[in-house]
Amino acid sequence: MPSRRRKARETALKALYQIDLVQQAPGDAIEHAIAEDLYQAPIEGFARETAVRLVGNDPAAGDVEGFAHGVAGRLVSSRRDQAGARQAVEMAAKEFLPVSREFPTLADELGALCNRAFEKIESLVEIEQFARTLVDRTLEHQGSIDGILSRYADNWSLDRMASLDRCILRFATCELLHFPEIPVNVSINEAIELAKKYSTERSCEFVNGILDKVQRELKPVKTEARRRESQTSTDGEG
Repeated sequence: MPSRRRKARETALKALYQIDLVQQAPGDAIEHAIAEDLYQAPIEGFARETAVRLVGNDPAAGDVEGFAHGVAGRLVSSRRDQAGARQAVEMAAKEFLPVSREFPTLADELGALCNRAFEKIESLVEIEQFARTLVDRTLEHQGSIDGILSRYADNWSLDRMASLDRCILRFATCELLHFPEIPVNVSINEAIELAKKYSTERSCEFVNGILDKVQRELKPVKTEARRRESQTSTDGEG
């Protein structure tokens, strides 16, 4: 099963791709990727279930899909303001499910929907934070990272690379050099898996080859390696 951090890497990749391909502002790119990739689908599902319980599938009773999409967008954009988010959900019910006002359980249903959405959002906080950190750190060090990639990408300039491959290589190189807590093999394997999923078979080999050169030549020092060195030193004392 893919790790939770792979989902964060996918989100970071989508943000970096938008920044690289269409020069979208970094803040807007990461916010859009997080909202769309992490939160939108599950919260839409919760809202759809609530709407069906309230009004069924009768189009005359309300717009179930409009409610699901509207609630998800409003809850995601207001996720740091729970009181505001609850008000937004109530407004969406009035707009898309007008007959729901006749149901005595409406307040309970909407309250349960909000609580379920907030729990989901809370469960994804660490994934969101890692995605943000990966994007921020990659952009912070992009100049030096691009220099490294140009050095080890034999006969390939950065401009000639596919944008997706370039973005994968950038964040994976950032992980190798600027995330000491992440093992080398994890960073490389995750980059290869994303290349398989989003790019081509040849891209997997291309990404693997360059990252292998980076790790062999630059020998990034990882936390685990430091821990082993420290343990060896301690064992040899006395």
